[in-house]
Amino acid sequence: MTARMLRRNSTDPAQEESHGSRIFYSVAGSAITPLMSLATAPILAQCLGVTGRGELAAGMAPMLFAVAVGALGVPEALTFYVARRARGARRAVRRAFGILTILGAIAGAFVALSAPVLADGNAEVEQLIMVTAFLTIPTFWASIPNSVLAGTHAWKKSALMDFALSILRLVLLSALAISGHLVPLTATVVMLGLPLIKGLLTLPYLIEYRRGTTNVTAKRVRLFNYGSRLWVGSLAGIVLLRLDQLLMIPLAGPVQLGLYAVAVSLGEVPAALAGAVRNVVFSSDAGRSHDREDMRRLQQTARLTSAAAGLASIGIGVLLPWAIPMFFGASFGSAIAVTWVILAGVTLGTPGSVAGAGLSARGRPGLRSWGMVIGAIANTAVLFMTVPTLGAMGAALSTLVGNIVAGTMNIVWLRTHFGMGLRGFYGLRSQDIQLVLKTLARTTGKKKVDAFSN
Repeated sequence: MTARMLRRNSTDPAQEESHGSRIFYSVAGSAITPLMSLATAPILAQCLGVTGRGELAAGMAPMLFAVAVGALGVPEALTFYVARRARGARRAVRRAFGILTILGAIAGAFVALSAPVLADGNAEVEQLIMVTAFLTIPTFWASIPNSVLAGTHAWKKSALMDFALSILRLVLLSALAISGHLVPLTATVVMLGLPLIKGLLTLPYLIEYRRGTTNVTAKRVRLFNYGSRLWVGSLAGIVLLRLDQLLMIPLAGPVQLGLYAVAVSLGEVPAALAGAVRNVVFSSDAGRSHDREDMRRLQQTARLTSAAAGLASIGIGVLLPWAIPMFFGASFGSAIAVTWVILAGVTLGTPGSVAGAGLSARGRPGLRSWGMVIGAIANTAVLFMTVPTLGAMGAALSTLVGNIVAGTMNIVWLRTHFGMGLRGFYGLRSQDIQLVLKTLARTTGKKKVDAFSN
């Protein structure tokens, strides 16, 4: 038996248990926000109405678009090097702060300049966009502590903060609704302001990391080198996620955007599950050897995540015909079918989403980016063809097509460059069910088992 095999056998149980724990806390933390959206979305819908809900989404969309695009992949690159414990990773935190300050100022300026065009003559929306422009730089700053939390696998700490802030958001929106002060402007401040609070709360952790962490690998930190390769995919990804809301008012008006925003908020629950697992795969696999066992684990994670997203989507979809009229109002009834399409897109795109994280963790973010570009092209083509006539349903169809195409390309890249079988990412196996049962037994204290044993 080789020394490498001995090292692997001596460390695998702890590593695998740690991996399962990371996924649990990441899923828990990431699921909190969309689950709370199920509580806050009816409040926003009832108080703002279809038009007001559309104006809120339109006001926030430019800044969210600018943050995702303008960061040039720097936060993701920081996560990668922190997870690798690369030489100079601690110094890179300060460098990332300076870089993101400059990029945030540029992005904020573009947000402000876009207001008259994207508002399409709507004074309320133009005012909201201008407000969000001032929040752009602090939002860039807040991504730095989040990157360090992810890179050091501090998912439990992040989950607890997300839970507390989600409760605070629910309380604030409820208080504004009861007092009669819940309007698009106040809702925007609450929705975009709370992530900044998380950035402030994690500053002590950031300081502790810079003072106490020892870097153990010789890999040098090159934020722009890695980030630029990832940025193309980020740009394409934000096209998949945000372009529809960014252009909905010029193409279809605020009413259709209001319907679509409600549908997206409901579709965020299974999407958050996939996103949480993707984040853990990225930060965990970045420091691994990527041998055959790691390939098997990546495929199993993709299968289980897809199954969980599918079950969540079915559960939500069955309740929609009753829940939307009851909690949102009859005026949002057209959002039912739109939500079904979005849920289908999330479920079908989940295996490829996890596969994309595997590509990035294996040092091939450029391949993932090209898959996202191809998906974004398909998404944009469907968007412009369908939204002017179908409105919110057209936007949902474009999301469905884009998710399927982008996800499939990620799996194809893994097959081409790393020899992973395509079928390994789809369906369920007996060992998958075994894993779920063993994990449940372990978390309930009934039995201590290896999380990824057969």
